[in-house]
Amino acid sequence: MVRVVPERFVRALDVFEAVLAATPADRWLSPSPCEGWAAVDVAGHVTAGLLVVEMRAAGRPLPEDDPDWREVAGADPLASWRQVRARMTAELTPEALALPVRLALGLEMTLGEWLEGYPLELLVHAWDLAQATGQSVVFDADLVAPALETARRMAPGGREAGMLGPEVAVPEDADDQARLLALFGRSPAGA
Repeated sequence: MVRVVPERFVRALDVFEAVLAATPADRWLSPSPCEGWAAVDVAGHVTAGLLVVEMRAAGRPLPEDDPDWREVAGADPLASWRQVRARMTAELTPEALALPVRLALGLEMTLGEWLEGYPLELLVHAWDLAQATGQSVVFDADLVAPALETARRMAPGGREAGMLGPEVAVPEDADDQARLLALFGRSPAGA
């Protein structure tokens, strides 16, 4: 049972924050690889994800509907992210990490176990934000390999539920980062 904040979760938060911090001010409305989303939407979506972690850790009910990503990102997406990240982190006590959480597709686990797999979300969207804003991001192998394992377990159910597009083909010698992105329908050629 996980009683400390998973290190890979914290490192993946740092990866996303680094891309967010390096985003040029004139690129927030640039289109992202997520169809219909601009860079600011990606920032708001990922920040809203931290709000969900915070609510789960605090034992508060989740909202019925997704928020407006741009409202969550606010006028300064980096400042909004840092404020939400700090609040979320303060809620991640050993007791909170032991709380059971019910996830999409009928999965149930502890909050700590859920956060073990959460780097997947952060890494894929860090790449999306980097692509939208003219940046390059390369993930550490020890971050991307477990995220790829999680992705392989989740992708079939996610595709079946309509949450993921089709997998993109990659060369046989593709690295784990390219495989992870391709599994989630991203064309890793820009990676």
